[in-house]
Amino acid sequence: MKEVLKSKTLREFSEILLKDDNSIKISQEAFEAVSKWLPLGKVVLEVSFTPNDTNIIIDKKRVSRPLFVKDKGLELSEYQEIFSFGPADRNICFLCTSTCEDGHFTEEEKETLRIFLSEMYIHVERMYLKKGLKKAYVTQKVSGLPNQVGYMAKVLECVKKNSYDAYTAFYFNLRGFGLLNYEFDEKEVDVILKRYGRELKKRLVEDEEVGHLGGDNFVAFIKKDRSEYFLNQIKSIQTYGMYKGKRIPVTIKSTIGIYDLESGNIHHPGEVIGQPGAALNYARRKRRNVVWMTSEIKNEIDYDKQIYDGLTSAINNGNITTYYQPKVNLETGEVIGAEALVRWNYKGTMLSPDGFVPILEKSTRISELDFFILRQVCRMIAERKRAGRPVVPISVNFSKRDLEIPNISSIITNIMDKYGIDKDEIIIEVTETAYSDEQERLLSFLRQMRDNDISTSIDDFGTGYSSLSVIREFPVSEIKIDKSFIDKEVLTREDEAIVGSVIAMARLLRLQVITEGVDNCDQVDFLLRLGCSSAQGFLFDKPLNYSDFSKILDRGRYEVTWAKKKKQ
Repeated sequence: MKEVLKSKTLREFSEILLKDDNSIKISQEAFEAVSKWLPLGKVVLEVSFTPNDTNIIIDKKRVSRPLFVKDKGLELSEYQEIFSFGPADRNICFLCTSTCEDGHFTEEEKETLRIFLSEMYIHVERMYLKKGLKKAYVTQKVSGLPNQVGYMAKVLECVKKNSYDAYTAFYFNLRGFGLLNYEFDEKEVDVILKRYGRELKKRLVEDEEVGHLGGDNFVAFIKKDRSEYFLNQIKSIQTYGMYKGKRIPVTIKSTIGIYDLESGNIHHPGEVIGQPGAALNYARRKRRNVVWMTSEIKNEIDYDKQIYDGLTSAINNGNITTYYQPKVNLETGEVIGAEALVRWNYKGTMLSPDGFVPILEKSTRISELDFFILRQVCRMIAERKRAGRPVVPISVNFSKRDLEIPNISSIITNIMDKYGIDKDEIIIEVTETAYSDEQERLLSFLRQMRDNDISTSIDDFGTGYSSLSVIREFPVSEIKIDKSFIDKEVLTREDEAIVGSVIAMARLLRLQVITEGVDNCDQVDFLLRLGCSSAQGFLFDKPLNYSDFSKILDRGRYEVTWAKKKKQ
């Protein structure tokens, strides 16, 4: 009879548990059925969490919840029988008290009770599993902060209570956080990030949120009247790391993008992340620590995006055009070459390179433009050669970003070979650089060009950081003296000494020298006196479209009028 009753009660107990996934809510009713034939007075659930590699807690944590009380007016013994289940990192205990005077259960009662508690344990495990899966879906594992999903859910919740107008959105990146890997092991760096997350949480009030998008990128949704406070807080936050048992202070600083939200300007909730994120990117490019998004910055960012996204269609639609600025022998007027320059017909306005090249150089997208210009130049030379018309060497500019392409030298030579271009008909122009890794790539590229018998030129020579060493160490064919050296109303003896020394050194190293930006006869006289007879500039011609440049090439020279003007 007892076994039948136990079996019937266990079935009833299980059916009650099926009513609700929340063990805490349904436990009173479930254990009520058990207490009808077992002397069960009270059940308390106690769960102990221990940190490990698969959870997001930092310190050991214990959670206690009452599951069942037989009668609140019933006096029970303080004795609790402990029934333990589960693994070491999440130990689940049921603390049970008997209605007997001493609170103890008989061995038979304990054995029977453990059967019911085993069923409850499975239910509790399922509850924590579902909660864990839900939390994992909305939580960044390393820091324990909301991930993008959890962050946006909280943002929308806050907006329902208030409005976008009440908030400021932050997007911040931890500066130099990766360097901590040199001071601490990987696990400790993760723990430092958890501590940092806790420090951020301390700085929030109700209806605010902070999120971790992964890596060293964080976001925050802060009430406007507290935005300055929060900004000052996250500029620099103190925490610590453990090394060989010692607490080592760690200061975490941020680069920060900020956007004051306005309901009328928010067309999609994602802008809560996107707009301050754009401000952060702007801050990085401008090497600033903090940038508030303004209409002016937004317009600049939007323009950059239009340029970046519109390049391919502009090329395909014929809106990108190659212009040519002639290079001239100052003594004879002969056209000795030209530099290929680019113009963009952007919405009816002809943009010079300054209006779009720096934008494209933020990524290797500039390569699409540079290779397009090279192909245009090669096609032009090939057509003129087929027609029996004269050609001159054409300089084509290549960005420092192009040098990141592993096989760039092969691509250049393949393009030239495709159009049947002789090696002396193209000059590749590059600019010097201050950064050692870029210098190594530049040196490697120049050597490859030399090995392929293709001439190279250092553009804007004299504006870099290592100009004199460049002409000694880099295997270039030509240097182009920057216009800043001669762009003065009066050229002094000091100018003559500087420019003269560069020209003299280049000649000793058997390098060609050309000067750009020659706009007047005084500059011509200055350069000839120092031994530089090659130049380009507005004195001869501005950059020309191909039709006008073709006429100059066919003629072959300019009339030497600048010397006459000088005498007058």
